[in-house]
Order: sequence, then structure tokens, then C-alpha cells
Amino acid sequence: MATSRILLIEDDPDVAQLLQAELQRVGVVVAWRATAVHGLIAAREGLPDAVILDLGLPDFAGHLVISRLRATSQVPILVLTARDTLDEKLDVLALGADDYIVKPFDPRDVVVRLQVQLRRTAPGVITAGDLTIAPTAGHATWADQALPLTRTELRLLAVLAQHPGRVYTPQELGAALWEDVPLSRTLLRVHISHLRRKVEAAGGTDVIRTVWGIGYALQPTPPA
Repeated sequence: MATSRILLIEDDPDVAQLLQAELQRVGVVVAWRATAVHGLIAAREGLPDAVILDLGLPDFAGHLVISRLRATSQVPILVLTARDTLDEKLDVLALGADDYIVKPFDPRDVVVRLQVQLRRTAPGVITAGDLTIAPTAGHATWADQALPLTRTELRLLAVLAQHPGRVYTPQELGAALWEDVPLSRTLLRVHISHLRRKVEAAGGTDVIRTVWGIGYALQPTPPA
């Protein structure tokens, strides 16, 4: 865990300091934010390896933070809460949280649970030029700038990046993304358009190439 970067979103400074001390003791780099808004900004800018999130934040509920994070990332989310009810736990897990820790807690237990999540998301980083994709962790960057991708956009980019320059047909992309579900070419074009726009906003020009009548290819560096 020595190189892991954790975002801690917790408004109680005593709890935050306790967790920071224990996480730093095992070599984790911790960024602490005390509000939901500042936490979401940090998640977007810093690409953490995992998020530890308190549900009772002063500006808005942690449930909304989970939803916002899950819109663009599969980063592991460990929830901290004083609400020890089955309904609450099921609601949080249904939103996309990966673990549920009830206060008061032993910080050593949080570290162990975090290690489990980090091992689960460790495999496979794809690089192609200035593009870096961590499909399991759920994030991607262009020239170290975070790309705000949806789950489908991330998966689509990861498929294209497996073999830069190779032209994938719509049928191949559909099979990779949706398996046996029929793929609408119109829907694929929409996803490609959104993905292209987000990469271009980060400075990647002509990265996703359309080969008319055939399909799409990733070209991580523009032709000379």
C-alpha cells in the first residue's frame, strides 16, 4: 500500500486525524477534505486509489457523493457512518459503495478493509502515448489530466487502447461492451462523440479516428 493515494472525506477532525495517522503509518498518502464539495473536487483532480467517505457531511449527504463518483469512476468507496441499520447499509451498497463501516470503529479495521479493496482493483493499467487507463479502478488520464468518463466511455476507451491503430468494427465494440445485447450504431456514435470531446478537452487532438465504412481506432499521437 506504500504508493496508494486515499481521499478521506470526513468533517470530524478527530476522526480524520485518527485515520490519517493509522493510514500514514502503513505508508498510505492521505488527502483529507471536510466537505462533500471539496471532496468531489479533490476526487476529480487527484485520481485517488480509494475513497473513505463519511455519510454525515455538513453541506450535503454522502449518498450524493457516492452517486457523483459512480457517474464517472469505479474507484473503491468505503463508507463511514453512525447509522447501523440494514436498510441504510443496503441503500449505500446499492448506490455503489464497496464497504460499510459503522462508527465507532477501530482504525486498524479500516486499514484491513482498505487493503482488501486495493487488492481487488490492482490489476491492469493500459498506456498508449499520453493516455493512461486503469479500467478496474475506474479512471483515465490524458497527459496526467483526469478524464471525466462514464463507465461505458471508460470501457470503450479501454477496448480501443488495447491495440492502438487497430480499426474496431461496431460489431466488435458492441460485443466487447454489451456482450449479447444488440448494439445501436447510433448509440455507439453518441458514445464515441462524447468520448472524443472529453479527450480533446484535455488536449488530445484526433486521438479517436473514424475509418468510414469500417469502424473506429485509437491513434494516441497525431500523424506528422
